[in-house]
Amino acid sequence: MPGYRARPDAITSCGDNVGALSGDAKSIKDKATAAEVPQISWGLLGSATTYSAYTELLSKFQQHLDEMAEGLTRAGEDISACGRDYRNTDRELAESLNRISVDAGGDR
Repeated sequence: MPGYRARPDAITSCGDNVGALSGDAKSIKDKATAAEVPQISWGLLGSATTYSAYTELLSKFQQHLDEMAEGLTRAGEDISACGRDYRNTDRELAESLNRISVDAGGDR
């Protein structure tokens, strides 16, 4: 692709940043768990009508945050690995070109 230049350090740094976002998802989950309203606070009518919907929704939200944290961790690792692959490929290509230059009688 003409004009495209991959910057391995920027890609690796991006992966680290994406992976770090999983900590935010975990923090939100911890705060939501700490703010959970106990059943007694719902009173008799609330316990009989809406409390089960609340607990189901809270459980799904916490599960979603777990999945987000896992996905962000995995995405961060994959993006960082991509940056390392670019860096290694660039290094290997430079070494190969240097060997070709030396074999062809170049001064390097």
